[in-house]
Amino acid sequence: MFTSEPLTRDVTLSCPKIITNSLTLPSKAQIEIDDELATLKEMMRSLRTRRNSLSPISSIPPEILGVIFVHHVQQTQLVYAPDAPAVLSWLKIGHVCRHWREVALGTPELWATPFLISLQATEEMLSRSKMASLKLKTGRRFYMDCVQKTLMHIERLQEVSLPFFSNIFGSSTTHCCIQKFLDRLSSCSAPKLQSLCLEAGIKQTPRIAIPISFPAPNLRSLQIKNCDISWTSSVLTGLTVLGIKKLSPECLPTLDELISVLRRMPALHTLELEDALPTLPPQTISLPRAPRFMNIRLSHLRQLHLAAKMLEVANVLARIELQESTTEIRLVCEGFSGNPNRQWNLSRPIISRALKSCFKASPDKSRQVPRSIQLHSTTTSCIRLHSSTARNPSSWAGPKFGIDPDSLAEHSVTLEFDFPDEMRRTILCDLQRIVPLGNIEAMYFHFFFPCWDGFWTDVLGHGATRNLAYMHMHGPRQALEQLLKSLRSRKHSVSRHVNRRSQQRPIFAPALSHLVLYGLEFSSSVWNGIRPSDLLDVLIDRVNEGQGLDHLEFISTTGILARDVQLLREVVADVSWDEYESSIGEDFDLDDDSYDSNYFDPIHNYDFDSDYGYSS
Repeated sequence: MFTSEPLTRDVTLSCPKIITNSLTLPSKAQIEIDDELATLKEMMRSLRTRRNSLSPISSIPPEILGVIFVHHVQQTQLVYAPDAPAVLSWLKIGHVCRHWREVALGTPELWATPFLISLQATEEMLSRSKMASLKLKTGRRFYMDCVQKTLMHIERLQEVSLPFFSNIFGSSTTHCCIQKFLDRLSSCSAPKLQSLCLEAGIKQTPRIAIPISFPAPNLRSLQIKNCDISWTSSVLTGLTVLGIKKLSPECLPTLDELISVLRRMPALHTLELEDALPTLPPQTISLPRAPRFMNIRLSHLRQLHLAAKMLEVANVLARIELQESTTEIRLVCEGFSGNPNRQWNLSRPIISRALKSCFKASPDKSRQVPRSIQLHSTTTSCIRLHSSTARNPSSWAGPKFGIDPDSLAEHSVTLEFDFPDEMRRTILCDLQRIVPLGNIEAMYFHFFFPCWDGFWTDVLGHGATRNLAYMHMHGPRQALEQLLKSLRSRKHSVSRHVNRRSQQRPIFAPALSHLVLYGLEFSSSVWNGIRPSDLLDVLIDRVNEGQGLDHLEFISTTGILARDVQLLREVVADVSWDEYESSIGEDFDLDDDSYDSNYFDPIHNYDFDSDYGYSS
């Protein structure tokens, strides 16, 4: 029977009340375990520290270890640009062990070059450097706030280098920053400042002017570019390094002003003047002469770089007595005005006299006689001549031959002449009067201007190559043709005729044993170009005269085949060939990646917190 009662009923279930916070609270047992783990961790850290202290390297006194760290940091800063993140790679020394970190934090000199891309890094490094002398160096990227923060410590600044780039910041910003620094330098003492390097934009207006005086009694190095300075300034006193580039015309010195400044720098060892020499009238026909006792003697000068017009360079050289201490000379004659032949004839004897001492060995053997010469010219109107005491400078050969003459061996002379095309032959033929070639053992040639009949004899002179043993040549076809003519023995030489009579001359380079032909071109045609068989005939000719080669090398030279090399090896004991037969039809993969000058990578994740817990 069915009833009317409902089929379901309400049921109420009850359970104990749960406190949610109790789930997150550790139990007493868990707390005890955590305490034991912390104790074990501390014991392990302590044991690792004790173990590290027993290592031999841990016996180095902290002050010596700090000196080692400072040397490492200095080497790192030489390798990387000031704005490169890798310049801070030395921070890893603080991750080695607790002892090393304590030494690093206790060595203020490590932190004396603030990293100007991070304000946090700059502030922390300024704090950790304590009262150590500071070095302010900017790269292509920096924060102006970081620079200003560092400039507030002007009393600690030892080195300031501000080569600002106008393509990164506006010219008004860079001008304002440099000017504020100079204004502050004029009103505040900078007792530690030893080196100052300032570079403004070439189109910077108004021009930055170096104060006539400022309280920096220890300043020893001044290098400025596109900035102006008065030659009566007390700043130009007692310097050991002076570099002035691109002065405005109204600030160029007179010859007497320049000599007066140099007399106030008896310890000067580096002098670089570019477009900062006294000017001469365009129609100058003679250079002013002064008694020799009035010339300036810089007994400590090691590097001399002068760049201006030909007569301006000669005018200054005539008043400087170069000493045996001078090991590097670079003369850049950027152009002629007026009569180029007259200016060259006026300048050549002065340059020759000035360089005479550079090609002599010093009595104490501290300077040796140059053993190698490089003639480099990739344009039709510029010749660069470089000498070195090394017989075969490694940077002169190879794919980058002639690219970077400034990175070559010490004790060098570099001459750069920019001249009208009609002056090329005259200057080349006079080079032997400027540079003595009698002791040269190795010569490197890299040029592409046209050659003339008798080129090598005119350039190198008669008998000047008596000690030449090594020759590296990269040039045009005419240079190879003229070289083969000169290399022939006296008996079979192709001599020029004078008054219809053939002149027999001394054999060219009788000591030549090593010949390198780089990037040249041989031809298989009888009527066009130089054939490998022509080279073979010349070498056979020299062998018959007892003047054969010991080594012959072909680098990126076309027209040489395997059969040619086989025949040459019957005449020359050592023939090196890179099997470069032809450049036609070869595929080269070009790397499209290039440096993006607008790329900016903000520096993060560098931890500069003072209480960072490093474990050993």
